[in-house]
Amino acid sequence: MRIRFKRKKASAFVLVATVAALLTARANSEIWVNKAHFTVDGSAIRPVEWRQWVHVGTRYKPIGLNILDQKLTKTPEILNAYVEPSALAAFQRTGRWPEGAQIIKEFSAIRVGPGCDPMTFVCHSRFGDGIYESGYMGLGYMVKDSARFPNQPGHWGYFSFGHRPPPYLPVARPTTTCISCHIRLASNTDYVISAAHLGLASPGR
Repeated sequence: MRIRFKRKKASAFVLVATVAALLTARANSEIWVNKAHFTVDGSAIRPVEWRQWVHVGTRYKPIGLNILDQKLTKTPEILNAYVEPSALAAFQRTGRWPEGAQIIKEFSAIRVGPGCDPMTFVCHSRFGDGIYESGYMGLGYMVKDSARFPNQPGHWGYFSFGHRPPPYLPVARPTTTCISCHIRLASNTDYVISAAHLGLASPGR
């Protein structure tokens, strides 16, 4: 009886250890990421509440061609970048962008006119001197999806929900406008321009 009990105990221990090892291996190999949504024709559905995603960087862009529509902007613009939280967690853990990663770039016009310097765009207000955003002006989106974009560099698809004030377009077809810059500037970082975003410069920290 004692020998049989020891054998059962040993078998149970081996079973528990095996299950634990399998679960650990699965956790290491499978990373759950909140995925994008698409229409039947392959258009991307605009994400909701992207401003509640993780903000990873801000850029001031002087007057020039906007990357969404290649049209001259009326003012300098502020570009704010957001990453879907589960994708960023995977990137910080592994240093690689996971399948299904979503990144948003939202554009804002800046305040001009009375009280603002026409050269520097610094405005004087009771809140202090500074460059102030005046309103949202556009939304860009990139998604990593090897099934939908098998021939795209890094399997990234690019979309524009319009360069205009909200409401933005509810859906968008893929665009090729952004691809060349991502190839030229970020081919060594999975086509994400990490070096221009403080929150992406040091994954894992």
